[in-house]
Amino acid sequence: MSGTQGLPWGTQWDLLRAADESVAWDSFRVTLGFQEGRAGGKAPVNNYFGICREDAPGEVALGPLGMTMMAGPPEAMAAEMAYMKLLEEVRRFVVGDDLLTLLDDSGGSLLVFVPSADPV
Repeated sequence: MSGTQGLPWGTQWDLLRAADESVAWDSFRVTLGFQEGRAGGKAPVNNYFGICREDAPGEVALGPLGMTMMAGPPEAMAAEMAYMKLLEEVRRFVVGDDLLTLLDDSGGSLLVFVPSADPV
């Protein structure tokens, strides 16, 4: 993970892997996008959205986050809960080598994204 830069405003990312290995993440299209001051995307079932700010270089604050309220199959709903819980733990980020990695307070990798193949 080389080269931390500022938060990548105006971009969309697809989830590559997540710290919660109990979920078959490749079964779902999960996205995260950034627009000045806001973040959001597609969780396994619902769309989510909220406030996003870069507090200091490499530090990010997400939330509060809201989401649409559709129901889905139990495995998709469980994956969505796991994803949203990981997002709540995000405190730092690293952008580099065509990856966006979201980290917890101690620098542990929570979520890794690649540039979206289908930007909105």
